[in-house]
Amino acid sequence: MRRLPVYFLLDCSESMIGDAIQAVEEGVKKLLNELKKNPNALETAYVSFITYSAKAKQVVPLTDLLTVQAPKLSVQSGTSMGGAFQLLKDCISREVLKTTKEKKGDFRPIVFLLTDGQPTDDSVSLINSIKSIVSPKIANIYSIGCGDDVDFEVLLKVSDTVFKLEDMNPENLSNLFIWLSASVQNASAGVSEGSMTDGIDLIKKPPTVEVVERGANFRKDKIPQQVFLKINCIKKKGIYLVRHKLNPSTKTYEAVKTHKIEDSVQESVDSNLAKVNSDKISTVLPCPYCSNQSWAFCPCGSFLCCNPSNGSITLVCPKCNQSNEFKFGHSFDINQSAG
Repeated sequence: MRRLPVYFLLDCSESMIGDAIQAVEEGVKKLLNELKKNPNALETAYVSFITYSAKAKQVVPLTDLLTVQAPKLSVQSGTSMGGAFQLLKDCISREVLKTTKEKKGDFRPIVFLLTDGQPTDDSVSLINSIKSIVSPKIANIYSIGCGDDVDFEVLLKVSDTVFKLEDMNPENLSNLFIWLSASVQNASAGVSEGSMTDGIDLIKKPPTVEVVERGANFRKDKIPQQVFLKINCIKKKGIYLVRHKLNPSTKTYEAVKTHKIEDSVQESVDSNLAKVNSDKISTVLPCPYCSNQSWAFCPCGSFLCCNPSNGSITLVCPKCNQSNEFKFGHSFDINQSAG
C-alpha cells in the first residue's frame, strides 16, 4: 500500500520554554499513542519530526508508527523557520517515494507546523525557502500559530490553511494534538478506502482553534507582545530567561516569569527583532539562582544580575570577563533575546 508521509515541524525556540514545551512534548506522545490505536493509521501513516530554533534538525526520520518514538524536546535561541522549510524539502526529496512508470509512489506529504513567534532567518533566506516548497508545491502544509507574536502573513504564504491557537496553556495544546491525531486518522482512512484526494479534510477543530482568513487585518505596528531577556547570574554562573508581557494600558513590559536554562544547549543567534528601550521594562524579577534584585547591561551585549548600590556598582561580566562600572537610572536600548 502507498504510504501517507506526515511531517511535524515544531518550534523549539526560547519563547516556548516552560509549560509550553512540556505540553508540546506530552501532546506528541498522546498523538502517537492515539495513532497507534488506529488500524488504518498503522497501515499507511509514516511520521517524522523536525524541530527548529537556532537551527532546524530532523530528530525523527520518516518512520512507521509501530517503531516510532516521541522525541525529547529542548529549547534554544532563535526561530529558524526558513531553515525548517529547507530541511523539510530535503527530507521529502530523500524519504518520500516518487511515482514512476512502473509503480505509484507515496501520497503527497501532510505537514503540520507549530510556531509561537516570528522567524529569525534573514529575509532573503526565508523568501528563498518559502519559494522552494510552494513552487512547485511539495506538500500540503497546515500551520498553527500560537499567541499574538506570530507572523501570520508568512504562514499564509506557505500554508494551505493557517490556524490560530490564542492561549498555549497545557489543556489547549493537549486538545490541539488530539485534533491533529484525529485528522491524520481521517486521512489514513481515506488512503485505506481509496478515497484520498489532494489534501485532507480536517475534522471538527477544537473551539480554541480558529481559522486565519486570507486578507485578514493584521497588526501593522509589529509591536511585540512579549519581550525575552537572557540574563547571566553573577554569582552562580547560571543563565536564566525572563519573560515580559506588554501591558496595553502603560505600553511597558512587565516581568511575569523567570526560567532557568542550560548554558550547554545555548547557541549565539543574531536577533532581527527591534531593540527595546530599558525604560519600557517596568518590572524586574529576582534572579532564580541567587535572588539578586536587578540586572545590568554589559558593553559586550550580555545581561547580568546584580544588586544596585549607591547608584553604581562594579562587576566582572561572566561572559566577557571584563570589569566594568555600571550606573543605574539612565535609559539605553537593549537587544531582545532571539526567542
